[in-house]
Amino acid sequence: MNRLVKDGLFLKKISIIVSAFILLIALSSIIFVVVNNSSKSIRSPENIELKELSNGNKIQVNFSEKATVFVFFTSWCPYCNDDAPKIVSLYEKYKNRVNIYGINLLYQDDLSEVKQYVEDHNINYPVLLDETGDLHKHFGEQAFPALFFMNSDGKVMDQIIGSTDFDAIESSFKIFIKNYD
Repeated sequence: MNRLVKDGLFLKKISIIVSAFILLIALSSIIFVVVNNSSKSIRSPENIELKELSNGNKIQVNFSEKATVFVFFTSWCPYCNDDAPKIVSLYEKYKNRVNIYGINLLYQDDLSEVKQYVEDHNINYPVLLDETGDLHKHFGEQAFPALFFMNSDGKVMDQIIGSTDFDAIESSFKIFIKNYD
């Protein structure tokens, strides 16, 4: 009987050690996932380089020049079409203080339709092409239109996902510019 008690305690100790080891692995995995997915900021400002719609040249985004706003869109999205005139108006009003880049999700769009969209809405800010969707994925593959307000380090300071009224968008612009300066 004494041997059975010893064997039972030994098995209990082994069970506790194995359980603790499994728990440690699970906890380490959770910490790894959280740490690697918690930052939505861009690793470095110089790593964003996309083709420009107007001439096909690659443009490197310069966050340090002034406040930067990315506007993710597609030509076929009705909400993007609703917001395009609002963004154009805000660009005209704040272009000396904010860089706006339209980011077309070309992997979900047609190049000729994007060109027509830009012409129809008189978009004068640079329109860049996310041909593979990598940049869109980096920002969490949000719905569109999606506006991301970024500081000089390329970190997202604010965002608007989906269509909204002009006053709400302008309010975000004003707060962003005030906090950027």
